[in-house]
Amino acid sequence: MKPLVLALALCLLAVVPARAADTLAALVRILGGTPQPQLQLDILRGLRDATQGRPELPMPDGWEAIEARLARSDVPEIRSLSRSLGLTFGSASARLALRVTLQDRSVDPAQRQEALRALLGVRDPELPPVLRALLTDPAVRAAAVRALATFEDPQAAPALLAVYPSLSPGERRDALNTLAARATSARILLDAVAEGTVSPRDITAEILRQLRSLKDDSIDTALTRVYGPVRDVAADKQAEIERYRRIYRAGGSTPGDALRGRVVYARLCQQCHVLFDSGGKVGPDLTGSARNDLEYVLQNIIDPNAVIPNEYLASTFELRDGRVVTGLVQRQDDRTLTVATATETLTLPRADIVDTFLSQLSMMPEGLIDSLADQEFRDLIYYLGRPGQVPLLATPETAPLFFNGRDLELWDGDDSHWRVEEGQLVGRAHASHPAPDFLRSEMIASDFVLRLQFQLQPDAADAAILFRAESTPDGGATGYRLQLGSRNFGRLTLTGSPAPAQLHPAHARPALRPWNTLEIRSHGNRLHIALNGQPHADLESPAGPRQGLVAFELPPAAAELRLKDLALEPAPPHALTPDP
Repeated sequence: MKPLVLALALCLLAVVPARAADTLAALVRILGGTPQPQLQLDILRGLRDATQGRPELPMPDGWEAIEARLARSDVPEIRSLSRSLGLTFGSASARLALRVTLQDRSVDPAQRQEALRALLGVRDPELPPVLRALLTDPAVRAAAVRALATFEDPQAAPALLAVYPSLSPGERRDALNTLAARATSARILLDAVAEGTVSPRDITAEILRQLRSLKDDSIDTALTRVYGPVRDVAADKQAEIERYRRIYRAGGSTPGDALRGRVVYARLCQQCHVLFDSGGKVGPDLTGSARNDLEYVLQNIIDPNAVIPNEYLASTFELRDGRVVTGLVQRQDDRTLTVATATETLTLPRADIVDTFLSQLSMMPEGLIDSLADQEFRDLIYYLGRPGQVPLLATPETAPLFFNGRDLELWDGDDSHWRVEEGQLVGRAHASHPAPDFLRSEMIASDFVLRLQFQLQPDAADAAILFRAESTPDGGATGYRLQLGSRNFGRLTLTGSPAPAQLHPAHARPALRPWNTLEIRSHGNRLHIALNGQPHADLESPAGPRQGLVAFELPPAAAELRLKDLALEPAPPHALTPDP
């Protein structure tokens, strides 16, 4: 089927309801008759997009047989998309299969999250207990935390608060947004704050605004009891601006540290604003703004509601399931609205919206910097004023941003060679490639634990991972270089100035697997490396760098490197004690 014909058919399905059944039946017949995986993918992806916002459609004739056949496909995305569409067509077997996939810890996390998205699309009533069980599963926990907001589940709030102390900073933000989405769970959250289970410092200005938007007298009373009177508008914005101006200038000629400032920015601002091609698109792109003008920055942070372009006015939606959602409307049609909140992008069926309120307030809440220590504030403002990007330090707060599984945000490389496919980081080099090609992380770390799995084709290709590395002007990197190909599997060298030096020889009997595990632990000048679960190197390197970035290297030859389950953790004190 030609791409243009397919596109026209999918458009007809999406926008002409009277012809939808006939068009759907025709596309399903083509899907059932083609053995070509790429055409199958094109049709499945188009059907997914065209049926978005339609929780259930009549099952086309012959679908069950097609679904059963596609479930045996060698292509994971075909299997996943066919099950997702089965849900739209009311297939009970698809729901069961997706719940099994979601709970299977041996399945790739990207596939599990796709299964969750599909089940959420049809509001699977058996999903809440599954989500609660996933709160102890780091691979999909963040997605499960956000998904719990979809259901009026009385056990969700106690379950979230039980795991709250063990959550990462990003997961805690998601948990607080889920708890603040409904009046019933919001009351439980505020009880936890009053009892000390949740720190009052964790309740940001953004969460406070969400709690107040619930318009519940008991919640307003609890807020006043815990936080004191909350006002919509500060009594004297100019006085606040002057106070923060004095704080910043008290830092002297170099009041802040840009590296620390980017960490603060990642915590407070990055989820909503783009800066140097990185960040969310809920608020304006800050790259071209007057960031080096202290007065401009202070006025916009302290009084964000002074001048608000219409496209950044927040809307609040009351939904039939009891949730209250606040965000910016990015797209809309006759069936759905796509709304960007501070933490995620949601597709809301119009039929689920009870009421809508257009606020005269910016999505950026007032009081955003109230919780910052003076030096944190100076670091943030100093970073915002830099003319170019600086690396992002790996901290417990920023480490989850190392690889998001969706795109190459916070990575620098040639996108004709590097991309993200089904949650995996994929590098492809061509035979005509004249030199090694690098993908470099923007995150730098000193003491850390790095874990990942890799697959290399051909397995003898000279691919490598570099760590504690430094970028070079030609787009490369130097530092500790660990070779991944079977020809020199595990050889560790220190590259760059003054001269390359071998620190550890290659593995004596390389045995690459379809997927290989790698763990690197560093602390001070000590390094510990394990390959496929076995200790490989444990050494000291006094002359090596103590801090740097992670990079992946493709050889100047045809090769494919796939990486998954990438996790970078700032090292705890026992970092060089291997897990039992």
